[in-house]
Amino acid sequence: MTGASAGKAHAKSGESPLVSLFMFVRNGAPSIRRALESIRAQTYPNIEFIVQDGVSTDGTLDILRQYGERVQLVSEPDNGPSEGLWRALKRCNGEFIGSCLADEELLPDAVERAVALLQKSPDAGAITGDAILTDLAGKQTGFWKSGPFNFLDYLSCDYTPYFVSSFFRRQALIDAGLQAETWGMDCIEFELWCRLAARARVMYVPETFAKYASHAGQSSSNPRDATVHFRGRLELIATICTSSNLVGGDPMLRALSIWGHARAFINHALAVGRPELAQALFEIAKDVAGRFPPVDLDGFPYDEAYVYRRTARAAWTDLLQRTPSSVKKLVGQPRLQQWSERFQAALVAARFSPSTDAPSSREALMTALGRRDAAPAGPAIVLPPPPPPEMKARMYARLAQGYESEGRFQEASETWRAAARLVGLIPPVPPEERVGYTAA
Repeated sequence: MTGASAGKAHAKSGESPLVSLFMFVRNGAPSIRRALESIRAQTYPNIEFIVQDGVSTDGTLDILRQYGERVQLVSEPDNGPSEGLWRALKRCNGEFIGSCLADEELLPDAVERAVALLQKSPDAGAITGDAILTDLAGKQTGFWKSGPFNFLDYLSCDYTPYFVSSFFRRQALIDAGLQAETWGMDCIEFELWCRLAARARVMYVPETFAKYASHAGQSSSNPRDATVHFRGRLELIATICTSSNLVGGDPMLRALSIWGHARAFINHALAVGRPELAQALFEIAKDVAGRFPPVDLDGFPYDEAYVYRRTARAAWTDLLQRTPSSVKKLVGQPRLQQWSERFQAALVAARFSPSTDAPSSREALMTALGRRDAAPAGPAIVLPPPPPPEMKARMYARLAQGYESEGRFQEASETWRAAARLVGLIPPVPPEERVGYTAA
């Protein structure tokens, strides 16, 4: 769009490599012009701009056509944003690939900086950076610092790279299966990152490349799109944790990743006032997790009733501690031990139907003792907690060893450092380097 000739797949000797920027859109008229102008303002000279439109009806197509041949436009029905992304990505011809959706903007020198960084780091399959957060009108509302890409954190939804602030080496995507037809259409972006990270280095760059708007009209706010996307992610996690060379064969990682996604997606749905969506997501998580044998954490199945069982055991321990010594002496230590073992077994087998809030000790204890079949009726959203730091550090260590076995020593070093930081062997990240959201 800034001097690129449409469809030119390779730059001639001495020319800047072709960069493909793509957009998939349906009804993005309120903000799309800012996105288009941000692409036209790029300082990099050799860009093709691919637009995949899902048959917009709000004037989006009229705006796109005003830019003439600078926009390589295809408008056709699709099954949602994930398929739109896939179709746009498959049309890209550039040596490097980036994106800019209708509610996003690239900073003027974003592509120029990204190309220079990828050329200096031939081992990187992609780079990812930081983003300015805005509302739909373009007003800044905050800042997102991504931090170093961590495959395990991405699987468990503890890490979020912003796609608009990421740029990819096309050959790395081809090596990850871009030209294959074996991709699921429900969560293309998630699958792309997983496939790429399993094979190539994703390099974090502490630079800001783009602006990202958060608003109610996004596909993540649509219940159907959100549930389809969520189930697609969990199904892919189940596959990766079974067959991946790096992280395959780890049932605990599968369980932690499924419930990590559940915490992130459900808490977001509740935060934006969508309890019915939160409930639907919870049912999906239970369904996918329930297909596999239970995985124990601290003596209990790590599932939707984990918090209840932990609470009941704490109540039992407290009950024993408050029992007078004279009573304990009368009962005898062997019998108390036998009762504790039976209680532990009853906890594992107990049927829990969690209520909206965390269970009271008495409620959980009575359920475990068989005095009631379920907690009070209500939406069943009580989620298991994140894993303890020591367990996560062990998973990091296993991933680091996997990187070493594949000769990916830079990623191994970064992962070893993350493990050491979790267990206090090295100092925590300084406040100014902490990742995540900061309000404007």
